[in-house]
Amino acid sequence: MTQFTRAALAHFGTHHGIASISDLENAGLSRYAIRSLVRAGSLELVLQGAYRLPAVPLDEIGRCAAVCAAHADVIVSGPTAGRIWGFRQLPRDHRIHLLVPPTSQRTIAGWVQPYRTSAFHPEDVVVRSDGISVTSRQRTVLDLARTLDPMSLLSVAEQAMSDGHLGSDDMRRVAIDWLSPRRPWLRSYLEVLDQRLSGGAADSHYEVLLGDALKRAGIGGLVRQHSINLPGYGPALFDLAVPQLRWAIEIDVFPTHFETAGRGSDKWRDRSANKVGWSVARVVQADFGSSLEATVGRLLAAYRQRLTALR
Repeated sequence: MTQFTRAALAHFGTHHGIASISDLENAGLSRYAIRSLVRAGSLELVLQGAYRLPAVPLDEIGRCAAVCAAHADVIVSGPTAGRIWGFRQLPRDHRIHLLVPPTSQRTIAGWVQPYRTSAFHPEDVVVRSDGISVTSRQRTVLDLARTLDPMSLLSVAEQAMSDGHLGSDDMRRVAIDWLSPRRPWLRSYLEVLDQRLSGGAADSHYEVLLGDALKRAGIGGLVRQHSINLPGYGPALFDLAVPQLRWAIEIDVFPTHFETAGRGSDKWRDRSANKVGWSVARVVQADFGSSLEATVGRLLAAYRQRLTALR
């Protein structure tokens, strides 16, 4: 009875139960041995040129590994790449979205969605240790401009910048070389980047929603992630702030804010800020959704009051 080699099992263990023909041959299995394992039910053909262990569930990441094993020139992109990076605000369409060269052989599978293009830089591709080639964080956001609404795209861009320690130049570079009337989403992508508030990247979708709403309401001088050293407390970051008015907004949606230690730290920081002339407003999750308009109205009134008091 034909058995797997140790090298083959090791490969399956690090590649989501997926291997190409060349992977199996490099692991010491002959073509005859591969056919024997398929007949015995120990191997299963996923795509032409890619096999899987039936005992390993063929989930989304496994399908990504399979299509990359079958075709060395494809790159996982769009919503699929976004889910690999852990981005928020993404659709769940159960398809593997790919960038493929214009001359690439098409993969015949209902769960594969190819987009034929040569418009990408080699440095915008990340080759993972599990064999999956995926677009970089910033290139993934660019491709998502074809499917996401502007607010969701802005939120994902903020997350990509935060998670990847990326700057505005990093985000813009992936689009500049490919601007064309045939690619209107590239212009949309750059317009969304232009909407960003100054400062660091937003920590959450709530911060994006509130910052955009306050900007539209007419609050000027607003920045994100304002850094300040508070006497008696130390370094701090305000989620949103108008530094000229010494006015800040903290968005308390993470559970740590409601734990005893978190509440204590927040009060300590607010007291330290007050001692140096800062006023801090706090917003919780209940202030969003249907309450967002009222929340913006309350903060706008506080902003105007602060503006009048400091004139």
